[in-house]
Amino acid sequence: MRTHEQQALNAVQRPEAYREVLLDSAGFPVALSVWKGEPDAPAVVFLPGTMTHPLFYEDFLDALNRAGFGVVGVHPAAHGKSPRVRRRPAFADLVTNASDALAWTVRTMGAPHTVLIGSSQGGILALAVAAETDLADHVFAHNALDPALPGSLDVTRAPRALRPAYPAARRLLALAGRLAPGVPVPIGAYLELARVSGDPAVVERFFADPLGRRSYPLGLLAGLLATPLRPARCPVTVVAGTRDRLFPLAYMRAVYERIEAPAKDLLLVESDQHLLFNEDLDAVLPLLLPRLLAATAAS
Repeated sequence: MRTHEQQALNAVQRPEAYREVLLDSAGFPVALSVWKGEPDAPAVVFLPGTMTHPLFYEDFLDALNRAGFGVVGVHPAAHGKSPRVRRRPAFADLVTNASDALAWTVRTMGAPHTVLIGSSQGGILALAVAAETDLADHVFAHNALDPALPGSLDVTRAPRALRPAYPAARRLLALAGRLAPGVPVPIGAYLELARVSGDPAVVERFFADPLGRRSYPLGLLAGLLATPLRPARCPVTVVAGTRDRLFPLAYMRAVYERIEAPAKDLLLVESDQHLLFNEDLDAVLPLLLPRLLAATAAS
């Protein structure tokens, strides 16, 4: 595990195993964090959560690499180490970034099998990618969202009493996203940070992170809620915390039932943390690693 100083500096534990690559994707420069694997090792492509980047999850990704996987972490357009440009990213651009990173991994790493892992918003992205390409052998989505479900409102800080008005609110958000796509929306305006993490040190680290974002353009959020949950082209494992304060288990079960995939399963982790891949590695890794190994061992 990294020291507090290493976390604050977004430093990696083993520089000798790590490098960075820059791709052109959807007209944006997109950085990749790459932990090399052994020859013929399976590969993992990782998509981070809201406004963050792979180095925020370095302890998790380093653990995957030590377990025998080549690892590629995606810094989506205008996130993390990806250079900033004047153009604003849309949600569709983030999907393209993830798809391009997956294609780069398959082309460059030479892995016999490649899986896609996403956390929180990254899980939503992973399922969107799985609907567009069959390059991934398996998708592991830590959290998922079906914007068609009124229960999606419960993930935000909006009052649950607004559920009956949810369809109208989605239409209004879509209109606002078209009329004023560049209006910045701070993370605290739509997510309750105490539900993201109950640890003040983690929240402080998020806001102090020099590579992190603090807001999204309205058009990106509108695009996220306008993107339907489409059938996946590969097997899907949904990872959910049993007492996740941000994505309630009842909602996750409802979304899981609506996922269409060649095969699917629900991996429940006994935890009250939302940031499983940051705050509860001792609970998630013993359950996740055997699933990853099984998914990448199939012929």
